[in-house]
Amino acid sequence: MSVLPPPLTLVGKIHSKHGYDGRLSIECFATSNKIISKGNYLFVIIDGKGVPFCITDVNKTKELIKLKGIDTEEKAKNLIGLPFGVPSSAKMSVIPQDNALVGFTITDETSNFTGVISAVEELPQGIMFSVEHPETKNTVLIPLVESWITRIEEKQKHIYMQLPEGLVQLNETP
Repeated sequence: MSVLPPPLTLVGKIHSKHGYDGRLSIECFATSNKIISKGNYLFVIIDGKGVPFCITDVNKTKELIKLKGIDTEEKAKNLIGLPFGVPSSAKMSVIPQDNALVGFTITDETSNFTGVISAVEELPQGIMFSVEHPETKNTVLIPLVESWITRIEEKQKHIYMQLPEGLVQLNETP
């Protein structure tokens, strides 16, 4: 059994306290609504280390949360401005609002296609990556489907996916 904390993927930031009972106002960049849910753990980065807190309550818009052990205004004030994350082993995607994934490399483990994200677009059917093949300069649209992501290596700016067979060839633009 390992007692070391898991590697973390940063997914948001604590903006302010809300009220006097320790409730916090947050901004979460994750596209998955499952991350900010009652009973899940967030790892708040305190002094460079991820400290786990269980979410005990969350509002409908997922902007206000209550963490176990943070039950006073003073305790909440100590967390203002701190980032938080979730274990990197979880299959999840993080899309900051400022298109911070532009420039990341995507590798499809099914077809061995590799390309660089040139844009992240929010379309009515969902979020799409515009991925440019570095040699042919062809652009491929890849939908963001959480279950297709096998891992994200933030430091290397690399996303590994298992795309359905033929997807890359289907929507390649000449």
